[in-house]
Amino acid sequence: MTRSVLGTTVAALALLAACGGQAAPSSAPVSASAPASSAAAKPSAAPSSSAASASAKPAASSAAASAKPAASASASASAAPTATFAPAVEADTTRAPLTRTTFPAIEGKGLTTDIMEVDQQAHRLYVTDQIVKGIDIWDVSTAMPKYLKTVDTGSAPNGVTVAGNVKKVFTGLSDATIAIIDVDPASPKADTVIAKINTNGKKRADETDYDPNTKKMFVANSDDGIVTVIDGTTNQVVKQFMDVGKSLEQPRYNPVDKMMYLTAPDDNWIVQFDPTKDALVKKWDVGDNCQPHGIAINPGTNQALLNCSVKSHLHVALWDFKAGKVVATEDRGGSGDADIYNAKADRYLSAANTAAGPSIGIYTGAGKFITNVPTVSGAHQVAYDETNKIVYTSDRSPSGGLLSFALPNK
Repeated sequence: MTRSVLGTTVAALALLAACGGQAAPSSAPVSASAPASSAAAKPSAAPSSSAASASAKPAASSAAASAKPAASASASASAAPTATFAPAVEADTTRAPLTRTTFPAIEGKGLTTDIMEVDQQAHRLYVTDQIVKGIDIWDVSTAMPKYLKTVDTGSAPNGVTVAGNVKKVFTGLSDATIAIIDVDPASPKADTVIAKINTNGKKRADETDYDPNTKKMFVANSDDGIVTVIDGTTNQVVKQFMDVGKSLEQPRYNPVDKMMYLTAPDDNWIVQFDPTKDALVKKWDVGDNCQPHGIAINPGTNQALLNCSVKSHLHVALWDFKAGKVVATEDRGGSGDADIYNAKADRYLSAANTAAGPSIGIYTGAGKFITNVPTVSGAHQVAYDETNKIVYTSDRSPSGGLLSFALPNK
């Protein structure tokens, strides 16, 4: 299916973080003007693509500025308030051309997703699709993504992680189960769900991360306070931790000390687990008023960029594992959700709301701010294809889909 949209502007209305991130409208319109690409795939037909012309207003970076709702026209007015934003700071902003790619199953609905992750070796992008209720698989071997298929998970997926050395993908589902997908291309069950695990939670199984050393997957039930540890070889639960925190977000493995770390925003904690001993080791108070959602670790510095979710102070924080504390903050970013670190690019990428709306913040491997790239509604996740140097996020507007842009060379 091919479509070409010329001169169409899509207003980004709200950045909705499915795993609890802050919401804010975007002042950055996106113009779509490129022909579609095609792919024959099940269960849906070919995707369409459109290159956005980056006429979006750049994101601002004032930590002190906050979005205040506009007053209603009258006391009896029932319309929802709209947000206002601080002026954009040109020096802190890069207007990157945005490419939007979609496929028939989400046409007119947009792409509502929580987490996405690239398998750098297989050149595949795995996207948690909460509209279709499955994992969308994209070929990202070139700069133009190609939709391949959707793996039905039965319930809306949230977190997703590639466990490369066991050739599986794990995803936390909204019915409190965990789906395990075989992604071995030589397997007769490739790209199918081969196991489901019940976490015994009442609410969603959410974000995930994998320890390749012990071959264990950690899954957080964000609203139940449960962390489930699964043997990636046997697909069996080896440990569950109960009442870990009031809310749980992103687990992240640190290859330096071979520990798993987890953000607990409502408690303002970072929680440390030892996968070898199946033990909860420590809970750190972050100290800085961060309420961290995303955590991305640079093993070269043994530090992590924390995506803070505090709306009253839009910022990120740099956590030092050796010191056990925040060693720097940066307020040119925003109130954020997901973030990642890529060693090949030596960049942190942070999906956030700045004072001007949704953006992807880009930082050096030392945590120094480089620029913000304005995005659109729903872009609270981020993935990176290091081969083609392409950043991925999503657009949940009715005309939206997978959103991508080239990593700025800045």
